[in-house]
Amino acid sequence: MKRLLKFFSALKRLYVTSAPAGAAVPYVLGLIFVFFYFVDHTHPDEAYLICGAVMFLAGLFIQIGFSINRGINGTPADYLSDYDKDVIGTAFMYGEKKRMFYSALELLLAENNYNDALDIFRDLKGKSLTDSEQGVLGFYTSICYSRMGYSTNAAHCAVIAAEKEIHLPESLLMAARNFSLSASYGSAAEYYEKLVPIAESKGLFPFIYNEIGRMFLSANLPEKSRYYFEKSIEYGLDPITSQGGLALASLLEGKEDEACERYRLALIARIGDMEGFKSYCAQICTAGGYPENFFEEHLRERYGKADSHING
Repeated sequence: MKRLLKFFSALKRLYVTSAPAGAAVPYVLGLIFVFFYFVDHTHPDEAYLICGAVMFLAGLFIQIGFSINRGINGTPADYLSDYDKDVIGTAFMYGEKKRMFYSALELLLAENNYNDALDIFRDLKGKSLTDSEQGVLGFYTSICYSRMGYSTNAAHCAVIAAEKEIHLPESLLMAARNFSLSASYGSAAEYYEKLVPIAESKGLFPFIYNEIGRMFLSANLPEKSRYYFEKSIEYGLDPITSQGGLALASLLEGKEDEACERYRLALIARIGDMEGFKSYCAQICTAGGYPENFFEEHLRERYGKADSHING
């Protein structure tokens, strides 16, 4: 069944990318029939002309169909959200580029067929595109790469979208996040710093300070991470998570007692996704040269028992 679906998907892609060339086939066949009518002097047959005329008519109808499709404005699918329609705007409104783009978008958004979507996006990149089309293509190619787990490729495509100012805040966020995932922390910091003033002025992304703080923790830069966690607390944006981040920043700075106290307060306040937080703390502890259960052991020593008073 999977092979059959893959076969039909390949046929669909072939249609989308080569349909204009396919429209010329009936004309070529028509010319061949007419040629044989004139060169076959021994058996001239009007059937040659009839077949030739049929082929020319078939080619004409195919061309008319393509022309109508090229002339249709707007998005051809109902799977697109209002957000997607806003991102796309007036890009990819006509012709072969439109057919290719929306076919790839359907594969990406409706069918989760990332490989075939990426193939069409790559082919489309070789076409003559306007600035807005380049930006929109970069935006959705970034999403495609991100879902496939190729964070570096996703980051660079998001940079193109940001340069073309396609939904700039989201494009900057995608670039920063994917650079961070690929451990390119310098580039991640660059795009986060471009994003912060936009987010502040528009009231977007209240999680941004904690997210940047976590990025700097991963980069082993606790001083910088502390700055953003404290900004989150200052603005009252998820201060409980910020306390957890400050616990890790303090630990990496060698302030073990302060780190454990902040960790304890974050747990008492019932930090969101407590198990995920503990797991993340264990990873940072290990990266910083501490045992993964450092916080639990330290609290056990301080209070003479496990942190049941926290988890209770």
